[in-house]
Amino acid sequence: MAPKKKWLKFDLHMHTSRSDGKNSVKEMLMTAKRRGLDVVAITDHNLPNKFNPEKIFEKYGIYVIPGCELSVLNGHILVLGLDPKLVEEKLKQYKIREKTSSIVIRKKTIIKILEYFVENGALIIAAHPKIPSGVMSLKGNFLMNLYKKGLIHGAETHNDDLEKKFKRKFYLVWHKLAKNFMLRSGIPPYANSDAHFKNRIGNRFNMVKLDDPTKLLEVLKKGKIEIRHGTRSDLS
Repeated sequence: MAPKKKWLKFDLHMHTSRSDGKNSVKEMLMTAKRRGLDVVAITDHNLPNKFNPEKIFEKYGIYVIPGCELSVLNGHILVLGLDPKLVEEKLKQYKIREKTSSIVIRKKTIIKILEYFVENGALIIAAHPKIPSGVMSLKGNFLMNLYKKGLIHGAETHNDDLEKKFKRKFYLVWHKLAKNFMLRSGIPPYANSDAHFKNRIGNRFNMVKLDDPTKLLEVLKKGKIEIRHGTRSDLS
């Protein structure tokens, strides 16, 4: 009898002191490992991270996915698992600087950028979709159109940083709207910490039945897998 697959735990949205986070990459990785996460993605704003996943796994015992958060006006997009050089080239082409504030980009340009990223193998997740305005708005059609075109693979319905910033009542309104929108549209939902401090890592995370962390992106891009969500109390 084949052994049962484990529930792989992953948090795909967090920031370091290279952008607007407060802790180093090393501190974030060590905390994530200590808390029981199997996979994380470092997603600094408009700044791809040049990691060697295999070397980091050997050193820290946790698999890290290269990524960045594309910060455009009223909407942020997580770009995961792509060669940092390819990301850098595209950001330079469209004069997207390494800054934490959102940048004005036309929808047509966003589509061109995402087409390039997806064609080269990236996993794309819409980060904390906005209410009610913006290109990533839950009230508009752009988010749905991107999914139908295969230019995003999922969107956050849980985000610990939003929960921290906003009053509980407002956060629950956002969560309900986001969750219902993803259910209606069929967009896979994700839960991430969006941690800017190491003590927030894993406050929201995801789980899939998978043994090999190196296969995670490949599986998620197919979109046909049960994703469960957890809070820090579920980490062991």
